[in-house]
Amino acid sequence: MKLHHHTLFSLTIAGVLYVMFTSWKLALGSFITGIFIDVDHIVDVVREHGWSVKVREFFHICHTAQFNRILLLLHGWEWLVIWTFAAWLTDWNPWITGSLIGLGHHMVLDAYANSENVSSYSLLWRWKKDFHFDTIFPKFIRFKYRESTYFPTARGSNDQRGH
Repeated sequence: MKLHHHTLFSLTIAGVLYVMFTSWKLALGSFITGIFIDVDHIVDVVREHGWSVKVREFFHICHTAQFNRILLLLHGWEWLVIWTFAAWLTDWNPWITGSLIGLGHHMVLDAYANSENVSSYSLLWRWKKDFHFDTIFPKFIRFKYRESTYFPTARGSNDQRGH
Protein backbone atom coordinates (compact mmCIF):
# COMPACT_ATOMS: atom_id res chain seq x y z
CA MET A 1 0.00 0.00 0.00
CA LYS A 2 1.28 3.46 -0.85
CA LEU A 3 2.26 6.18 1.61
CA HIS A 4 -0.66 8.47 0.80
CA HIS A 5 -3.13 5.63 1.46
CA HIS A 6 -1.57 4.91 4.86
CA THR A 7 -1.55 8.63 5.66
CA LEU A 8 -5.21 9.11 4.78
CA PHE A 9 -6.31 6.01 6.65
CA SER A 10 -4.17 6.87 9.70
CA LEU A 11 -5.56 10.39 9.78
CA THR A 12 -9.12 9.03 9.63
CA ILE A 13 -8.54 6.48 12.41
CA ALA A 14 -6.79 9.13 14.55
CA GLY A 15 -9.74 11.47 14.09
CA VAL A 16 -12.21 8.77 15.09
CA LEU A 17 -10.11 7.89 18.14
CA TYR A 18 -9.93 11.52 19.20
CA VAL A 19 -13.68 12.01 18.83
CA MET A 20 -14.44 8.80 20.73
CA PHE A 21 -11.90 9.11 23.55
CA THR A 22 -10.84 12.81 23.49
CA SER A 23 -7.24 11.68 23.87
CA TRP A 24 -4.71 13.38 21.63
CA LYS A 25 -2.07 10.92 22.87
CA LEU A 26 -4.10 7.93 21.71
CA ALA A 27 -4.91 9.60 18.39
CA LEU A 28 -1.35 10.81 17.74
CA GLY A 29 0.18 7.47 18.73
CA SER A 30 -2.08 5.71 16.25
CA PHE A 31 -1.45 8.26 13.49
CA ILE A 32 2.34 8.21 13.81
CA THR A 33 2.63 4.43 14.03
CA GLY A 34 0.10 3.89 11.24
CA ILE A 35 2.46 5.68 8.86
CA PHE A 36 5.98 5.35 10.20
CA ILE A 37 6.05 1.59 10.62
CA ASP A 38 7.21 1.74 7.01
CA VAL A 39 10.65 3.00 8.04
CA ASP A 40 11.67 -0.66 8.02
CA HIS A 41 11.62 -0.48 4.21
CA ILE A 42 14.78 1.62 4.48
CA VAL A 43 16.68 -1.39 5.84
CA ASP A 44 15.60 -3.57 2.91
CA VAL A 45 16.33 -0.94 0.26
CA VAL A 46 19.79 -0.14 1.66
CA ARG A 47 20.60 -3.83 2.14
CA GLU A 48 19.78 -4.64 -1.50
CA HIS A 49 20.54 -1.40 -3.33
CA GLY A 50 23.11 0.42 -1.20
CA TRP A 51 23.25 3.79 0.52
CA SER A 52 23.30 5.88 -2.65
CA VAL A 53 19.56 5.48 -3.35
CA LYS A 54 17.75 8.80 -3.75
CA VAL A 55 14.27 9.40 -2.31
CA ARG A 56 12.55 9.05 -5.67
CA GLU A 57 14.47 5.83 -6.38
CA PHE A 58 13.53 4.54 -2.92
CA PHE A 59 9.81 4.83 -3.65
CA HIS A 60 10.28 3.34 -7.13
CA ILE A 61 12.14 0.34 -5.68
CA CYS A 62 9.40 -0.25 -3.13
CA HIS A 63 6.47 0.25 -5.51
CA THR A 64 7.94 -2.01 -8.17
CA ALA A 65 9.09 -4.70 -5.72
CA GLN A 66 12.76 -4.64 -6.59
CA PHE A 67 13.90 -7.06 -3.87
CA ASN A 68 15.44 -10.49 -3.76
CA ARG A 69 14.92 -10.82 -0.03
CA ILE A 70 12.62 -8.83 2.24
CA LEU A 71 12.95 -8.58 6.02
CA LEU A 72 10.30 -5.96 6.92
CA LEU A 73 11.37 -6.10 10.55
CA LEU A 74 8.46 -4.01 11.88
CA HIS A 75 5.79 -5.71 9.76
CA GLY A 76 4.94 -8.77 11.82
CA TRP A 77 1.79 -10.11 13.42
CA GLU A 78 4.06 -11.10 16.28
CA TRP A 79 4.48 -7.41 17.19
CA LEU A 80 0.72 -7.10 17.67
CA VAL A 81 0.81 -9.81 20.33
CA ILE A 82 3.77 -8.20 22.10
CA TRP A 83 2.26 -4.71 21.83
CA THR A 84 -1.11 -5.90 23.14
CA PHE A 85 0.64 -7.39 26.14
CA ALA A 86 2.60 -4.14 26.64
CA ALA A 87 -0.60 -2.07 26.48
CA TRP A 88 -2.25 -4.35 29.03
CA LEU A 89 0.78 -4.23 31.35
CA THR A 90 0.78 -0.42 31.25
CA ASP A 91 -2.95 -0.24 32.02
CA TRP A 92 -3.67 0.74 28.42
CA ASN A 93 -1.30 3.71 28.30
CA PRO A 94 -2.65 5.95 25.50
CA TRP A 95 0.69 6.16 23.64
CA ILE A 96 1.20 2.40 23.67
CA THR A 97 -2.46 1.66 22.93
CA GLY A 98 -2.49 4.23 20.14
CA SER A 99 0.63 2.73 18.60
CA LEU A 100 -0.96 -0.73 18.89
CA ILE A 101 -3.98 0.53 16.95
CA GLY A 102 -1.74 2.18 14.34
CA LEU A 103 0.34 -0.95 13.94
CA GLY A 104 -2.80 -3.05 13.72
CA HIS A 105 -4.53 -1.05 11.01
CA HIS A 106 -1.30 -0.69 9.04
CA MET A 107 -0.76 -4.46 9.10
CA VAL A 108 -4.35 -5.25 8.14
CA LEU A 109 -4.22 -2.80 5.22
CA ASP A 110 -0.89 -4.16 3.99
CA ALA A 111 -2.01 -7.77 4.30
CA TYR A 112 -5.19 -6.99 2.37
CA ALA A 113 -3.54 -4.91 -0.34
CA ASN A 114 -0.21 -6.66 -0.78
CA SER A 115 -0.63 -10.35 -0.20
CA GLU A 116 -2.79 -13.32 -0.96
CA ASN A 117 -1.50 -14.99 2.19
CA VAL A 118 -1.78 -13.33 5.62
CA SER A 119 1.27 -15.35 6.69
CA SER A 120 3.37 -13.03 4.52
CA TYR A 121 3.24 -10.61 7.43
CA SER A 122 4.55 -13.07 9.99
CA LEU A 123 8.22 -12.61 10.83
CA LEU A 124 8.56 -16.28 11.68
CA TRP A 125 6.91 -17.38 8.44
CA ARG A 126 9.15 -15.06 6.37
CA TRP A 127 12.18 -16.42 8.21
CA LYS A 128 11.05 -19.98 7.40
CA LYS A 129 10.86 -18.91 3.72
CA ASP A 130 14.40 -17.48 4.01
CA PHE A 131 12.95 -13.98 3.42
CA HIS A 132 12.75 -14.79 -0.32
CA PHE A 133 10.63 -12.02 -1.81
CA ASP A 134 9.13 -13.98 -4.73
CA THR A 135 7.99 -16.76 -2.39
CA ILE A 136 6.57 -14.41 0.24
CA PHE A 137 4.88 -11.94 -2.11
CA PRO A 138 4.14 -13.78 -5.38
CA LYS A 139 1.49 -11.17 -6.19
CA PHE A 140 4.28 -8.68 -6.97
CA ILE A 141 6.25 -10.82 -9.40
CA ARG A 142 4.33 -9.26 -12.30
CA PHE A 143 5.53 -5.77 -11.26
CA LYS A 144 9.03 -6.85 -10.40
CA TYR A 145 9.98 -8.48 -13.69
CA ARG A 146 8.11 -6.02 -15.87
CA GLU A 147 10.77 -3.52 -14.85
CA SER A 148 13.40 -3.47 -17.56
CA THR A 149 15.88 -1.89 -15.16
CA TYR A 150 15.77 -4.64 -12.54
CA PHE A 151 19.14 -6.23 -11.91
CA PRO A 152 19.52 -7.85 -8.49
CA THR A 153 22.28 -6.23 -6.49
CA ALA A 154 22.02 -8.15 -3.24
CA ARG A 155 25.33 -9.45 -2.02
CA GLY A 156 25.75 -13.04 -3.02
CA SER A 157 22.85 -13.02 -5.47
CA ASN A 158 23.28 -15.21 -8.51
CA ASP A 159 19.87 -14.29 -9.90
CA GLN A 160 20.60 -12.50 -13.19
CA ARG A 161 17.19 -12.59 -14.87
CA GLY A 162 17.24 -8.85 -15.58
CA HIS A 163 13.82 -8.89 -17.26
